Amino acid sequence: MQIDAPSPLLDAGDVRALFDAALAAARDWHGASPVQREFAPWPEDLTYVSREPVQVPGLAHLVNDPGAASEASQALRDAILAVAPFVEWRLTYTEDEVGADFLQRFGWFELAGPEGHFVTNSARITVGFWGANLFYPRHQHEPEELYTIVSGAGLFHADGEDDCMLGPGATRLHGVNQPHAMTTTDAPILTLVYWRGAGLADPPRMTAA
Repeated sequence: MQIDAPSPLLDAGDVRALFDAALAAARDWHGASPVQREFAPWPEDLTYVSREPVQVPGLAHLVNDPGAASEASQALRDAILAVAPFVEWRLTYTEDEVGADFLQRFGWFELAGPEGHFVTNSARITVGFWGANLFYPRHQHEPEELYTIVSGAGLFHADGEDDCMLGPGATRLHGVNQPHAMTTTDAPILTLVYWRGAGLADPPRMTAA
């Protein structure tokens, strides 16, 4: 399922302005949060790269219902929504790993990183969206990870830690190769996620049962 291209069509300069606005909103979000600033400094070596947009079924769900934002997170949520039709969305996982319904209501893109719309090798900053009533199975990766919740809510699970329900403004830290998962209930969730450490360009992998 693909959604129609946005109308009216924007020229390259207009699209670049949307990316710049999304990056600025993410930088402001980072700067206002001691937890985010402590986890990783904002990268200073960002270079914009024009990438072909890739749309996924989850984009329509995001546009229809991105989840409730807080006063502090609304600007970032709205900037993400504005640029969303023009980003290179990814799915990463297979139907065998997560199920067909998951792939219909999920998507993520790399705002900044080794393969991002803004290239840097010092960090990876991604945006992820999950629709309501989804289970994101246990997975892991080498980089440390900090989730920040922009809108909506989700129940976070991590090996060795208590489950916790998180909403806008909350954060969740995952250690190196720490298996973790997430469940959404009656609300979707939109996140801005940071990776630091080795393996920034490597995909996550499902945790063995």
